[in-house]
Amino acid sequence: MRKRFCWAWLFLSACAWAPSVAAQEAASDGATASPGRLARTLAWTEAKVDGAAGAPDGFYPEFGGLITGSGVSVGPGYRRYLLRDRIFVDVSGAVSWRRYQMLQGKIEWPRGFFGVGSDTLKGDQTDYRLKYLDAGGFATLHAKPWLTVTGRAGVLRGADIARGTSTLHPSTDERFDEQSAPGLTNQPNYVHADLAIEADTRDVPGYPASGGRYRASLAAFHDRDFSRYSFRRVEIEAAHYVPVTEHSVAAIRGRVDVSQTGPGQQVPFYLLPALGGAHSLRGYFDYRFRDRDLLLVNAEYRWRVARALDGAVFYDAGAVAPAVDALSMHKLRKDYGVGVRVHSKTHLLMRLDVARGSEGMQAMVSFTPPLSFSKRTVAPYVP
Repeated sequence: MRKRFCWAWLFLSACAWAPSVAAQEAASDGATASPGRLARTLAWTEAKVDGAAGAPDGFYPEFGGLITGSGVSVGPGYRRYLLRDRIFVDVSGAVSWRRYQMLQGKIEWPRGFFGVGSDTLKGDQTDYRLKYLDAGGFATLHAKPWLTVTGRAGVLRGADIARGTSTLHPSTDERFDEQSAPGLTNQPNYVHADLAIEADTRDVPGYPASGGRYRASLAAFHDRDFSRYSFRRVEIEAAHYVPVTEHSVAAIRGRVDVSQTGPGQQVPFYLLPALGGAHSLRGYFDYRFRDRDLLLVNAEYRWRVARALDGAVFYDAGAVAPAVDALSMHKLRKDYGVGVRVHSKTHLLMRLDVARGSEGMQAMVSFTPPLSFSKRTVAPYVP
């Protein structure tokens, strides 16, 4: 049986090689040669195997994948992109002629960098890894029960951008360079500080039904290594909640971020304000749009469905631009959708949102209240 298999494989290899030579000779003579059935089959197989990025949904043959010494193996595989390419699922199995068996599966949530600006293409998505250490401290002054002033300072060290690991999208350094993605090749160490003033009149911070939260801050980042990436940022954000009936609430949130640089200075792409995802534009991928300045508006209406369950409808709109005067209301990215919220009397336990934007539909699960302020992480920056 082993000998018959080996001879058959040699025969197939010879047949596959011969038509390709004939096709090359015909092409050199100016003739048009169409591939034969075997050539098309082999081309299909080559496109399907190894889980190549960009391969279509469906079944494919799985060759190899077992340990050395297992012998030749073959089996079925199935891959599919779900939720508008937001999730990639790949399951495959194989059996070798020595009866070794293999079953494997993987799930990927691709996220990354699409470029700088509001006109970037969804198809330009790339993948990268970012490592850094941010050490710092903060102090808060409670001027009033509802009013606080907070100062922070820290050192961001060891930032390193490495090649991405996604099999769906190319690594960021393959499609972008230092000019189109500042900070891609040089990652400076920073000394950074910010001062913020915040007013909070929400009735229940974990799941508010009335009141609001309002914050303004000024942050500064000083490049200690290259003298090219120093910048300042002004952030203004507000969220307000209005009870419509005993069991329904309307809420609105607005945010403006403005980056400022001196002559010859730039903001690294991983520190640029970004839109997209569960906390900004819910109908778009995470970090979908980035630029120096940002405008965001969210509106939501929720009502009681059961004792611990609310339904919701929402609308999001936002824009990014290289300058404040370019944040045009005519260039807003918009989405709308519906959701459910599971909650206790004082906290949101879980929410599920389904949103539709100009690039398709997105579904997401989150454990933070909608329209909540962002957590104060330094990088990657996201509202």
